Amino acid sequence: MESNIKINKNLPLLICDADEVIFKFMDTFDYYLENKNMYFSYETFKLNGNIKNKDTDQAINSDDIPRLISNFFKMHTLDMPLIKNAKKTLEELSNKINIVILSNIPMASSNDRIACLKKHNMHYNFISNEGTKGNKCMELAKLTNKNVFFVDDLPNQISSVSKTCKEIITIHFLQNEKLIKIIPEIKDCDYKVNNWKSIKKIILNNI
Repeated sequence: MESNIKINKNLPLLICDADEVIFKFMDTFDYYLENKNMYFSYETFKLNGNIKNKDTDQAINSDDIPRLISNFFKMHTLDMPLIKNAKKTLEELSNKINIVILSNIPMASSNDRIACLKKHNMHYNFISNEGTKGNKCMELAKLTNKNVFFVDDLPNQISSVSKTCKEIITIHFLQNEKLIKIIPEIKDCDYKVNNWKSIKKIILNNI
């Protein structure tokens, strides 16, 4: 476990994703693709097959996607706008619960993410993660005696946490209307919400 993580074991814990939960990833990604003569087709809830060349309408090679994503984060991690009410709600909850931001971001851009959070006065615990989040959440859950909440927009991350740590309260959050139309069914979560006020209500009702 990261040595700089500070958890009060007598307070509940919120483990919160960043992209599409705190930051508007897809709106920014659409802008980035536009400037590279590409677009996201929103046909399925995945990157592969949806990033297309404007001139040909052909999907780019899947081998090119990691480099494209890495470059995107290098260019835009510092200027990604916030999801509505994310900052306000986290601030309101911060004196009642522990908060850890658990973000799957390229390691090269993790310092930019921390800087962007601090720029918005969000000085919370931060962990840069790779892959599924179940094991990391299980480690974090051991640091508190109270309830643990996990918020993410990705179905596979919700599933990973719910199967690894059944005691963690999972909240699937998605506000982007284009993504809501194409997201697969979420089967493993305790709650499904599309706004931060609902997240706050769920947490306050369960602590």
